Amino acid sequence: MQSLTCEHNNQRRGVALKPQNQFQPRRRDSMKCRRLLDAVRDWEGTLPGKTQQDDIARLVAERWLAVGGRGITVNKQNLFRYLRNEGGSEKYTGYVMQLSEAIITAMPLAIAKRYGWRQDEKTSPELVASSMKEDVEAHQAVLLGLPIAVQVKELLESISAKTAMLPSDIAGPLLATLSAIAPQIF
Repeated sequence: MQSLTCEHNNQRRGVALKPQNQFQPRRRDSMKCRRLLDAVRDWEGTLPGKTQQDDIARLVAERWLAVGGRGITVNKQNLFRYLRNEGGSEKYTGYVMQLSEAIITAMPLAIAKRYGWRQDEKTSPELVASSMKEDVEAHQAVLLGLPIAVQVKELLESISAKTAMLPSDIAGPLLATLSAIAPQIF
């Protein structure tokens, strides 16, 4: 009988846990930058006068500082250079990604919603429509003679829809007054 010797030479190579492409900006980042540029251009079109870019840069800079942003100079020239990013710079893409939240919150709600951002917030016409809908439902509950619990629920929804139309600094005291008038409901 012959003996056969085998060597198990299964040495594994050390593999990085994160591939190199996870450290680089992704394609979707540049796509988001393009969408932001389009949204800012639409925003420019809604502003009167010749200082549209100055106004946009000022609003974005204020929002950037309000959220504690540091390290990026936000002025008219730089902001629009970052957004256009004609050379495809990863550095500028990174700046836009950091500034994106400030840009989105600074722009008008209607434009932000058109581009798919801030969907949970409602515009003034949407708030009025919601309030009218809740009023109709409260009236229907009373006219149809639904149980008191349902009527109270609809009335409370109507009141909350109305307070949503007010600024938060006014809505709070209004709700406090209502709770003082009818403490059993609130």
